[in-house]
Amino acid sequence: MDKGYIVPEAALKKLRAAKGLGQAVYIYGATGYGKTELVKQYLSKRRYLYISCAEDSAGLLEAAQEEGKGKEAETRTVAAVDDLHLLKDAEGRRAVLSLIKRRDVWLILICRSPIPVWLMPPYVGGGLLVITEDDLRLKEKEIAAYIKSQGLDITEGELAFVTQRSRGNAYIVRHTALKMLEGLRPGSKLEQEIGEAFAGYLESHVMVQWDSDLLEFLMQVSVADEFTLPFAEMITGNCHAPELLERAVETGNFLSCKDGVYRLRPQLIRALRRRAAKEYSPRERAGHVYNAGLYYEMQGQIVPALAMFEQCGNKERIRELLIRNARLNPGNGHYFELRHYYLQMKEEEVEESPVLMAGMSMLYSLLLQEKESEYWYKKLEGFASAAKGGRRREAVSRLAYLDIALPHRGSADMIGIMKKMPALIFDKGMSLPEFSVTSNCPSTMNGGKDFCHWSREDRKLAATIGKLVERVLGRYGKGLVKAALGESLYEKGEDIYEVLTLLARAKMEAEGGGMAELAFAAVGLQVRLDTLQGQIQTAGEVLASFEKNVIEQGAVQLLPNIAALRCRLALYQGNREAVLAWMGQAPDEDKEFCILERYRYLTKVRCYLSLGKYLKAQALLEKLRYYAEKCGRTYIRMEVCLLSAIAKYRTGGEWKGEFFPMLREACGYHFIRLVSEEGAAAQELFAAAGKSLLEKEVMDKAWLSRLMEETGKVAVRYPAYLKGRLAEAPDFCEAALSILRLQAEGKSASQIAGELSMKEATVKYHVKENYRKLGVCGKADAVLTARDLGIL
Repeated sequence: MDKGYIVPEAALKKLRAAKGLGQAVYIYGATGYGKTELVKQYLSKRRYLYISCAEDSAGLLEAAQEEGKGKEAETRTVAAVDDLHLLKDAEGRRAVLSLIKRRDVWLILICRSPIPVWLMPPYVGGGLLVITEDDLRLKEKEIAAYIKSQGLDITEGELAFVTQRSRGNAYIVRHTALKMLEGLRPGSKLEQEIGEAFAGYLESHVMVQWDSDLLEFLMQVSVADEFTLPFAEMITGNCHAPELLERAVETGNFLSCKDGVYRLRPQLIRALRRRAAKEYSPRERAGHVYNAGLYYEMQGQIVPALAMFEQCGNKERIRELLIRNARLNPGNGHYFELRHYYLQMKEEEVEESPVLMAGMSMLYSLLLQEKESEYWYKKLEGFASAAKGGRRREAVSRLAYLDIALPHRGSADMIGIMKKMPALIFDKGMSLPEFSVTSNCPSTMNGGKDFCHWSREDRKLAATIGKLVERVLGRYGKGLVKAALGESLYEKGEDIYEVLTLLARAKMEAEGGGMAELAFAAVGLQVRLDTLQGQIQTAGEVLASFEKNVIEQGAVQLLPNIAALRCRLALYQGNREAVLAWMGQAPDEDKEFCILERYRYLTKVRCYLSLGKYLKAQALLEKLRYYAEKCGRTYIRMEVCLLSAIAKYRTGGEWKGEFFPMLREACGYHFIRLVSEEGAAAQELFAAAGKSLLEKEVMDKAWLSRLMEETGKVAVRYPAYLKGRLAEAPDFCEAALSILRLQAEGKSASQIAGELSMKEATVKYHVKENYRKLGVCGKADAVLTARDLGIL
């Protein structure tokens, strides 16, 4: 580093504190974080002993054997031991431990790795003050000062880019400044150049210090960004992998481990791959990649397995995996994630396999491209009519599966389809492929398909066609009828004890040889019921218990929607921190829209509403509306209309055109909980509409009265649910604020109009808008809320 290098303040403070206490210091961080430069600058005006374990480890022994010269702070010998990660002999390590204990020596240890095992005794005993890599990171202010010291100007956006991409690494910041002096500005091109240069530096100055067996091991595992011990053993075939990983951790702070998963830093991965390209032939490197693919395949991780087989050019393996994935239902398979592999296959390749043809039909349906889906369905039909034996049976069973499961076909003809199944399955000895009733959503009536229309005759259908459905679906349908009937009764607000009985039995049937997804549907309904009754803590405990069982059973496909359901509980509790944490892992609808994520998307809409991001909520709702219309999803369409009405009402848009048709349709099904579960958010709309208009729009007065009563109870139980961002002064124009101030003085609308020289109608408009923004219904509440928020 040059004289322009700026010492990170956090590290400097710790170094000064250690000097005052006479406490030994351990400084660690990856290459380029300025560890040595920090010490040299701090000690630049002092005499000190510098020992590098890379060049003169013998000096350690001399320093340890030297007699003490004093005990006072001003007479202590200052010793800096650098490159400690290279100190491997026992004698040298004993010398360091001896120096740490010496009161006449102030010792500074510089290393690339966190505290090694052999230094744990003095560390645990309080003999070491540790300066971490985080302490060494240059902060944005320090980076700005350094760049300015080099005579350079930088914009705020460029500074943020450099800070984020460099992660405060002094070497990268220095290199950035040099490139800027050459005329490059911070951006992708500069980042690429520096990344290549840094990888070259690591290759030529850092990796050359490693033992050959360690370097060879890391080059081989670098085919993946992260790996486990079994993974490393599979790729390398090295029985000493545990020992090598231990050595790698001690060699430098570039390898981290969490929950058994090792991760290499991106810069080192690039350097290792560069070196591997020189050391190994293309065939040898392809072998390492192929082994990685096999490991992923054995673990059932099809997406990374395919990426590895694509990288090593093994097309036959790719085809085999795509067929295997196509045998899974969309809830367990990876159709959407693997779509580019399927779509790049040649048509003649697909036509050779009935499983692939069925998979293509399902994939296109998931992509909302019904014409292409039906094209492959017809292709499969043609194959079935010409094929014989096992291949014909496979094709016919796939056609039967698609008849039931294709999303774009909806569920209108489902009873007729189900009645034909026994003759096909039982009489002809065929079986349905793997099936998903719920698509991993906590619902059966609104799961893989929408069955709102069945709800009108729920008890009759459960008693008649119920047994047939369960018989056709086999273990995939265990508990289905009871769960579906329980959900229908719940939605209509019928006897909670009957609902609980049905859900409990459905769960037991699903757990007794059925599918975990159906148990989740029952548990999800129980969680909703507990929440509705005000027992939200019980709801959380029920969900946590079920999640634990799911993890033990390995049904990991349910975990994302379990987390979404937990987020919905957090919304009821007004737990903003939990909501924001979930949003960090929620699917990004702007990057890609996948219909299998609909439950998480609808959860995300509610999060947007609670955070006051109404335009984001509306944009996502329009995508969900398009999906609901294309695939005949009645319940989701009604849900979208309700949430859209809430968003539009809060932004002053036309909301009644969404709200009233939704109410009339929900009334037609006698659904209560679709609306009442939205509590305070729906209550806003009822209050804004007024009782007389509601009764005019909805003919069933008894249903409406019951709905409004239950919605009011939920609003009282969960006042913070979807509350939205609190209003702030900038949300109000000067006229609106003036009206609020005069209302606070007790003046009427006509008096305010006269004082402000406004029309009374204008005053009333502003009053109404003020109430909406403050989330209140009257003058007294408006004034109190505005004062609480500091607006008045």
